[in-house]
Amino acid sequence: MSDSAVRRVWERRDVGGKLLGWLLWPASLAYAAAVQLRNIFFSRGWIKSVRLPRPVISVGNLTVGGTGKTPTCLWLAGELRRQGLKVAILSRGYRRKATEPAILQPSQLNVDIAQNDHELAQGGDEPLMMARLYDQTVGVGADRAQAAQALLRQNGAIDAFILDDGFQHRYVKRDIDLLLLGEDSSGRVLPAGPFREPRRNLKRGDYWLVTGAETEWRRQLPEARSKAAFSGVLEPLDLITYDDHRWKRYPLSVLHHSKILTVTGIANPQKFYEAIHEWEGQIVHTLEYPDHHAYSPKDWQEISRMARLIDLIVTTEKDILKLIRYPFARDKLLALRVGMTVTGGEQLIADIVTKIRAADGGEP
Repeated sequence: MSDSAVRRVWERRDVGGKLLGWLLWPASLAYAAAVQLRNIFFSRGWIKSVRLPRPVISVGNLTVGGTGKTPTCLWLAGELRRQGLKVAILSRGYRRKATEPAILQPSQLNVDIAQNDHELAQGGDEPLMMARLYDQTVGVGADRAQAAQALLRQNGAIDAFILDDGFQHRYVKRDIDLLLLGEDSSGRVLPAGPFREPRRNLKRGDYWLVTGAETEWRRQLPEARSKAAFSGVLEPLDLITYDDHRWKRYPLSVLHHSKILTVTGIANPQKFYEAIHEWEGQIVHTLEYPDHHAYSPKDWQEISRMARLIDLIVTTEKDILKLIRYPFARDKLLALRVGMTVTGGEQLIADIVTKIRAADGGEP
């Protein structure tokens, strides 16, 4: 089933979507029961979790994609760095080709960014994007504990780990669970909806970052812990392109009245389109590929054909790393950079720093 067909069912867009959603409901009940049983096994210690030698902050969500986990990891890493802490991000590296843990150190990456096939195969697109564009150290592997140990062998000067997409990855013990709550608050569990586990499990979080459906989520959160809930919004920052072996930045005003072809390989590009429209960019054509898509020469030919009569090709940060190997007209291929803005974020960071230092045996 295509991504658009899946969203049609999850969002109950029409009669067909509603009908298929109801037909999938028994499978959702079985899935939810299996998830809850797994959670019980972890909670009672029947499935063991590993304690890492450094404090761990998990950033995760309840749903499949779309809440801003990666931008939140980058925001958190940047804020903790400003507090004098050295952090590393642990990522699964979805759809990467390597099986052994990979360490992406910004200072050790290939100088020629366009020749990054090996690094993409080793780490995956999102980890490479975090290392390349945001100067973050990233440990990559399905076994996050193994990746952390490999990272510490290379660089022992790490104060804390950020566990990307970690809410369901309970094999690693965490000191803080930051749970993101996005646009979908329906609670419909896979496969009838996007929820990876029942909505009531949000109580397992230590802090919540609401990035959508604020009113609905506030009703679900425990009233006694209202101070642990924060609001976040993804905001466009600027546009980047790769030229002459360096990144160049352009203001968002470049989008104004430009005829645009959008190229995306992400789960749900709706907010991406909205950002372009907000800056009065005219989206003439869209090309939507599956999430984490590996672009081929055939894809490049299709993009080039559709881009003949347009001004700009606008893509995402993780997609541009896979597209810059192909020849495009100078300054025509741009990536929209986005960042997470957290209301009251100073308090959240202060709380996290206190817990990190307490967990590490230091003074709060």
